[in-house]
Amino acid sequence: MKTERGQIPVSNRRRVLILNATYVVGGAERNLQLLALHLHSRFDLHVCSLYQPGEIGEQIREAGIPFHALYGHSRTDWRVLPRFLSLLRRIRPEVLLTVDAPYAVLYAVLAKRLKLARKLVIAVHSFGKIKRTREMAFARRFAAGATDVLIVLTESHRRFLLEQEGWQAHEVVVIPNGVDLQRFTPEGGNLREQWGLSPNTPAFGVVAGLRPEKNLFRFLRVAQQVLSALVEARAFVVGDGELRHDLETSSQQMQCASRIVFTGALHNIPAVWRSLDVAVLTSDTEVLPMTLIEAAACAVPAVSTDVGAVRDVVLDGQTGFVVPVEDEDTLAERILYLLRHPEERRAMGRRAREHAEAHFDLRQMVERYAQVLAL
Repeated sequence: MKTERGQIPVSNRRRVLILNATYVVGGAERNLQLLALHLHSRFDLHVCSLYQPGEIGEQIREAGIPFHALYGHSRTDWRVLPRFLSLLRRIRPEVLLTVDAPYAVLYAVLAKRLKLARKLVIAVHSFGKIKRTREMAFARRFAAGATDVLIVLTESHRRFLLEQEGWQAHEVVVIPNGVDLQRFTPEGGNLREQWGLSPNTPAFGVVAGLRPEKNLFRFLRVAQQVLSALVEARAFVVGDGELRHDLETSSQQMQCASRIVFTGALHNIPAVWRSLDVAVLTSDTEVLPMTLIEAAACAVPAVSTDVGAVRDVVLDGQTGFVVPVEDEDTLAERILYLLRHPEERRAMGRRAREHAEAHFDLRQMVERYAQVLAL
C-alpha cells in the first residue's frame, strides 16, 4: 500500500478530507480536482482514493496536495477498511467531503458514525440512472441521519433527489458546477490547423468519456445524417474510454467515415471548443454536464439531448437547442441549422458565454463550497 505513513503535521486550519472511490477522468472527479486545487490554501486539505488514484489523482498529488491512495483491488476488497480507519485516525479530519459513489458514501458515513469526522458533506452528481443502483440505494439509506450537508447542482436536481430518490440531510445547499472563465474563453488558440480544417470548415463534436451512458453510437448516427447533408462538414469525437474500439469500428462502416475524427483524450479542452462551431451531447443520463458549461464559456452553442439539468445550461432557442433523447432526426436538424446559419450561431454563442459568466463561474462555486466546509 502506497499511502503516506507517519504523523500528520499539526495545523491551525480546518482539516478537510476529500474522499472518492478513485479519480479516473470524469466530471465529478474533475470537479473534486478543481476544489482541491483552489481550497488547499484555505484549509488543511487531504484527498483520498479507496482504489487506484487514477489520472486525476496523480495530478492532485503532483500539485503538492497530500494524496492518500488505499489501493483496493475491488469493491469487495475489505483490506481497504482498516487502511481507511488508520488514515482517519492519523489525519483526524473535522470535515469529510465525498460524492455519490456508493462505496465512497458508505466509507464516509462509517467515518461519521464512528465519530472519526465531525461533519459529513455529500455532493451528488447523479440524476436518475446510474450504475450499481442497488448499492446506491443502500448507501442513501445508510447516510440518512448522518449527512450534515447535501450539495446539489440545481433546484430541479434538489427536488428530484429529495422527492424521488429519498436523499436526506440536515441541510441541502444548491451549488452549480463552475468552470475557470479565464481559461475557458472565446479568445485564444485553436486546433483547426492541426486538424487540417480551414477557418470556414463547418465542424461539430462531442467531448466525453467513451462510456455507455454517453451514447456516442447515437452521436455517430446523428453525425452521419449531418455529414450526408453538408459534405464539407467534419465531426469530432474527443475523449477516450472503454467503447473507443467499438465506436471506431462502427464509424468505419459509415459512408462518411473519413469525416468523423477520433482524437483520443486531449488536455487543451478550451482549444478544442474554440475549434468547433457546435457542441453536441447525446447522453442518456447527465446531471449538469461540465462539457456543455465549458463549451458555453468558449461561446460555442450546443445541441443536446434533454437529460438531467441540461436545460439549466442550454437555454433552448437562445444558447442552443435541447431535443428529446430519442429524436435523432431533430438532433441532426438542429446541428445543421447552426452550421448553416453562422450569424445566428455566433449570437447564440455570445449569449452562452454571458449565461456561463452569470451562473457557472468557478470562483463562485469554490467560495460557496468554502462556506459550507468552514461552518
